[in-house]
Amino acid sequence: MANKTMSEKHKPARKSLRVNEYYNPKTKRYEYRYTDTFGKKRVISSYRLEATDQVPKGKRVGKSLREKEAEIQSLLENDINIDGSKLTLIELLNEYLETLYNRKELRYNTKRSYDHVVKSLEQHKLGYMEIGSVKPVHCEKWLTDMKKKYRGSTLHIQITLIKRAFEYAVDYDYVVKNPFRRIYTDTSDSKVMGALSIEDMNRFLDFCKNDPRSAHCYEILYILFWTGLRVSELCGLTLDNIDMERHLIRVEKQLQFINRVHVVLNTKTTNGIRTIPMTDGVYECFKKVLDKRYVNGGIEPVCYDQNGNAYDGFVFLGARKHNTIVRSSVSEYLENCIRRYNAANPDKPIRKFEAHTCRHTFATNMQDLPPKTLQSILGHSDIRMTMNRYVSAKNEEQQLIEVNAIANSLA
Repeated sequence: MANKTMSEKHKPARKSLRVNEYYNPKTKRYEYRYTDTFGKKRVISSYRLEATDQVPKGKRVGKSLREKEAEIQSLLENDINIDGSKLTLIELLNEYLETLYNRKELRYNTKRSYDHVVKSLEQHKLGYMEIGSVKPVHCEKWLTDMKKKYRGSTLHIQITLIKRAFEYAVDYDYVVKNPFRRIYTDTSDSKVMGALSIEDMNRFLDFCKNDPRSAHCYEILYILFWTGLRVSELCGLTLDNIDMERHLIRVEKQLQFINRVHVVLNTKTTNGIRTIPMTDGVYECFKKVLDKRYVNGGIEPVCYDQNGNAYDGFVFLGARKHNTIVRSSVSEYLENCIRRYNAANPDKPIRKFEAHTCRHTFATNMQDLPPKTLQSILGHSDIRMTMNRYVSAKNEEQQLIEVNAIANSLA
């Protein structure tokens, strides 16, 4: 009679082991040995051989060896990188972003929004799941949880990035399918920045112009309302960008607050580099700003871009310290002006709005311009962005006046 091997002596009775299956008497676990797609020898194990087996007392319930084998075989048959499939979703996202950043230069704000997605996943158990184990049901549960915390537009960014990361995983044979493929969210609950009416805008600007405490904000707000500039673009204007002789503004850069420093960045898109015409009112505002411009001790504030290039001669400087200003500075000016206006006009208060609303208001007021002209002034790469998101429909009274005017001219 042939001698039995050690594993055969100690394996539980009546268990028929297949090829490459073994019982380890030291760990009292069943093992399966195989070679992955890269020729690397691997071992998986379990206290149970089959799903119907009992788990030893005091041991955690896990998948049986045969269940794990089936998963491994499925991965091997589809040439799936088993190491990749064991990445957590957070690890996958970081790997994908590193690859993405090496491929192309992304805007600072884009990178910041992507970093926020990673941080959000760090607060949810989905982020710590192995991507090979993520199923659509897990994604739906994550979406339900996230809807309690974020608006549709923010969720849309998160979903889009995670989808792309899983597509990357499919391309590199980490997983077979993208579990986020059918995950969508409604963006109709996103914050809408409606334009101010021309009446509200004029009343507000008149107040700022004549109120002693708000007068220093008047030119900035007027220029924002009548140029459509982004706030960061206005803050980034330097003296060489202002052509007073030709009544033109050259937009080439923006100024933002990054890591407690004012940093010069490229425009939001390549279309953001543009030349904007000055209205007569805007010209007068720039004239006053340049006439009043004061530099402490004759020393120009200097800001740097991310490559270390220096910029000075910024048009707009703070009223007190005469340093450069950024979006948060303008937002504070605007918030204070709205508060003062409403205190002075309790019977006709103005709704709270953000500085970016000035841009929406400009687009609405200028919607009779040829669409391509308006698109160029706003610096949009897509005309649909200009017409669908920035231009608000006129009120019923104005529509009636314009329709009657057209009808009468054709009668």
